Amino acid sequence: MSGIQDLKRDQLLAEIGEEIVTAEMLAARVGICTRTVYRYVSQLRAAGHKILSGPGFGYLRLERRPEVSP
Repeated sequence: MSGIQDLKRDQLLAEIGEEIVTAEMLAARVGICTRTVYRYVSQLRAAGHKILSGPGFGYLRLERRPEVSP
């Protein structure tokens, strides 16, 4: 993958957080087309990132929070 693709994929990951975002919103924020959003999300999932999605739902990233010891 080229440097610009890595950069855009990293930007996409940064935009997917604890609030739901649509593919259209992500595409506009990162400057890519929606088809590329789908492809990059697939690559990010393959790399182990927990990203939830569903038709008409959008994207949401799950992150493990550190356990707090009493």
